[in-house]
Amino acid sequence: HPAFQYRPTDQPVETATDHTQRLTRHRRNVGEPANYWPQNSTLKIAMYDYDMDDEYVLAVKKAASEWLPHINLKFDFVSAEEGSVRITQNPDGSGGGASTIGTKALAESPATPTMSLPRDHKHRRFAYVVMHEFGHMLGAHHAHQHPDAYIPWNMDKVYGAFNRIAGLDRQGVQRNVLPLPRSSHYDYLPYDGDSVMHYEVNPTLTHGRWGQAESWSLSDGDIAWAKKAYPKTLPATS
Repeated sequence: HPAFQYRPTDQPVETATDHTQRLTRHRRNVGEPANYWPQNSTLKIAMYDYDMDDEYVLAVKKAASEWLPHINLKFDFVSAEEGSVRITQNPDGSGGGASTIGTKALAESPATPTMSLPRDHKHRRFAYVVMHEFGHMLGAHHAHQHPDAYIPWNMDKVYGAFNRIAGLDRQGVQRNVLPLPRSSHYDYLPYDGDSVMHYEVNPTLTHGRWGQAESWSLSDGDIAWAKKAYPKTLPATS
């Protein structure tokens, strides 16, 4: 997997009537347990030289905190260059973001950011991108890459489109868009089309005009995954 999980920038959001029928209301996410953070830990999140009362920092904290009621971790945002998670603004100025997966951040050079977020904290997609990237930071993968998603991608269009809208090369598309392999390395629960970890799927990129809009809030499946990955009440040990 790449060090960063890239997000596409704006695409047209189709209406609900353009969507295919969702599967079941009991939906979940895709996690990578080997890279979950230690249970009940506090993650130091470095914002470099930002004042902690800066509007940008407050917007990041507000969106990231959507995960907190559902996990046993705490976030400690600091104005510093050192932290388990180090956040910078997207260097190309786009509306996308990027993040390492879970504790893979610890393998990065201390001088390297582990997450990038859009520059415009007032953009309508900002909170969504923050929640998405913090999902990666917690150890979640893309929901649309679930092997049971069965998205009928039109491969004649997919590579060119994601290169244009997200700057992904063919390997980047394979890592960030196409299905993950079935492996014990991942924690696969039922596919969740409503997940905040799901890319928008433009119907022009699929056969049969299969489409999926972005979900700009945590889904029931996201919450269920978070509670499973970081349960507030840990199982008793014998």
